[in-house]
Amino acid sequence: MPKQAADKLRKEHPYYVPLDIASKLLGVSPRQLSRLVAEGREPFCLIGANIGTRQRYVRIYTERLIAYLNGEPL
Repeated sequence: MPKQAADKLRKEHPYYVPLDIASKLLGVSPRQLSRLVAEGREPFCLIGANIGTRQRYVRIYTERLIAYLNGEPL
């Protein structure tokens, strides 16, 4: 991921990235990304977290997403 794109992502979404944006960067649909994180599938579960007990609400963390896209260890 180019430095300018990473900086823009950090500026617009400092803590977590919405599913629709993260899914485009990862090449999957938002629904599929939500399911992969909720099921605990790597590497998706390493960049996001399942929030809540009754409803699945998934967050994709900005810094972890950028590290994954740059090929850095999580």
